[in-house]
Amino acid sequence: MNPNMKQLMKLSGFFRVFVLIATAVVVVYLGYSYLIEGEIRFSTSHLFLEAWHDERASKGILLAIQIPLFLTLLIGVYWLQKLLSYYQQGLFFGRESMHCYLWLIWLKVFDFVLEMVQPLVTGFYHRSIFKESSIELPIDFGDFTTILLMLIIVYLLKAAKEIEEENREFI
Repeated sequence: MNPNMKQLMKLSGFFRVFVLIATAVVVVYLGYSYLIEGEIRFSTSHLFLEAWHDERASKGILLAIQIPLFLTLLIGVYWLQKLLSYYQQGLFFGRESMHCYLWLIWLKVFDFVLEMVQPLVTGFYHRSIFKESSIELPIDFGDFTTILLMLIIVYLLKAAKEIEEENREFI
């Protein structure tokens, strides 16, 4: 096997461990913040934080608003682990790797939509408590660009794989 390929496989294993450690640190930090300090550190929305600190607001509803983002993070870590596992085995261009990569793209699309919907839901809930709320719809064009680039990469990888298969058949 090519030494560069072995190095990439080893690097993929390192990144698997790194992603798990980073995720564990984030989960411990979020758990500590919520269980010990009674704070939610998963949202930077001023409307969410204002509602969180108001006794009239339901903490359960506010947590329910945040759960989809947290679940998206955990599902993303799962698929990234699976993808890096295939890379660690040297399966860089297989169907399995592409399947994982497509899952990551769809999670990014879902996250993009969720990051627009969540402030709206938070704003409407905030308005039900405070009567006056300024609801803003954030659109992160950097995320939009990232999604487009990921889709282009998938297209190029699929096209390269098809060309490689045609070349093998030709030989």
